[in-house]
Amino acid sequence: MIDLSYLGTCIKAVSTFRDTVFQIDEEQSEEVQALINNIKEELLTESLPGKIIKLEKRLAMLAAKLAIVKVGGNSDVTLTTANASDTAESSNKVIELTGTLSGNITVFIPAKENNYIFFNNTSGSHTVTVAATGHTANGAAITQGGHALLYCDGSSNFNVDNVFAAMGTVTASAITMTGNVTLGDNNYLNVGAGTDLQIYHNGTDSIIENNTGELNIQGDNITIRSDSATETFLTMDVNDGVDIFHDNVKKFETTSAGATVTGALSVTSTITATSTVAASNIGNITARNLITTTSTSAPSSGTGSNGDFYLIHDA
Repeated sequence: MIDLSYLGTCIKAVSTFRDTVFQIDEEQSEEVQALINNIKEELLTESLPGKIIKLEKRLAMLAAKLAIVKVGGNSDVTLTTANASDTAESSNKVIELTGTLSGNITVFIPAKENNYIFFNNTSGSHTVTVAATGHTANGAAITQGGHALLYCDGSSNFNVDNVFAAMGTVTASAITMTGNVTLGDNNYLNVGAGTDLQIYHNGTDSIIENNTGELNIQGDNITIRSDSATETFLTMDVNDGVDIFHDNVKKFETTSAGATVTGALSVTSTITATSTVAASNIGNITARNLITTTSTSAPSSGTGSNGDFYLIHDA
């Protein structure tokens, strides 16, 4: 039989739906302290936002600096501020907010210089803003379901900034995305130097804008379809040809011998043929001013009125 004497004790235990963290002792072992120091050194040189958040969370877990704060309704929340105490919510480096909101709320942190990682794990589709106590207007909103590295500058205005949102351009050698990339209307995806290639939505239409050189679309099999993918407009296949469709029915295709038109071909200007034009089983031919001649003599045969259509044999 197991009794309480078999169980150990801890200073603090923090549980989430993913992890449980125990702080066993006030003093960190040399091995843990060395790992903490290594992570701190890595943070000094790391520039990828996602990697920084992961390192900060790892650091918080090693130091048992993780807090779960229950919020709900539409009431503002002030974190406990006994900063010298390990049990104070604001002494933690990673703070997860949970609960169901019925309105927008503000979470107040101490009005002093510090940085935190907040995880907005609330539900209810309302806004959570983090601000320094007494300085609501200078806070920063956290996207629901998202993480944010927040910094309170500790100055007279006690601004709270979302570090990654405020830092502007982030330069990285490689970024691996495991979720969606969301850009609002008139926000551009710029590729190349400056505005060489831009992809964006202007609020009405989606636009691919190439401002430098040629825009090359390369592929052995390329198909352009309707939004629902139920109707084909154009197909292009390597070593095969190009097909153009009307209402999902092929009307024009290129072949090794030239091109084939299925159905009527309407021409509003001159057709110039440098080789044989062959037709079979086409029924009647209606032509006006199809062939003209400068000869003053009558053609070998004619039909229609006013020279509408001539058949001429040039010996």
